[in-house]
Amino acid sequence: MYLATISLIYIKPCTTGGGRIKFRAKLSNPVPEIMPYLNTVIKTGLYIPAAKTFTYKIGSHIINIHDDDLTCTQLTNEAECYEMIDHIYDLINDTWEKRASITPNEETRDRPSAIQLYKLLPKKIGCKACGQGSCMAFASKLILGSCRLNQCPVIKEEAYAPNYFSLESHLQLLGYETDE
Repeated sequence: MYLATISLIYIKPCTTGGGRIKFRAKLSNPVPEIMPYLNTVIKTGLYIPAAKTFTYKIGSHIINIHDDDLTCTQLTNEAECYEMIDHIYDLINDTWEKRASITPNEETRDRPSAIQLYKLLPKKIGCKACGQGSCMAFASKLILGSCRLNQCPVIKEEAYAPNYFSLESHLQLLGYETDE
């Protein structure tokens, strides 16, 4: 066992509003040595070795682990905060126990930009079937996680299939689910 405890420091409203909350917690030990292993285990995470941070998403929750503390956002209630603490505790300890069978990944993954996603959309159509004013607006909302790829009915057409799969992998890298 690597971590003995994760201690809650505070629960506050999220700055994005919407009735969501966030929490900050203290880890019993610093965890930078585990981060390259987490980077292998969670393929959609963002590991920045120089900053000693590892960030990933579970649904709409953004978890940021930094040295010996962590934050988690977009939670609905206090019980969910404690469930997330249990999840992170188990994740870190399980990863540590299995580290001999995990090849650590020290690389920082490149995160796609809205422009990169825009270039993969069937933008010449300008249909607005996704409900957005333009394909660039849709791409921006994809990056933020406020739109889903399946909201673009055109991208699943056979002619755009290669772009769909590329968009899907970019969004998975960001930690977003690409299905409904």
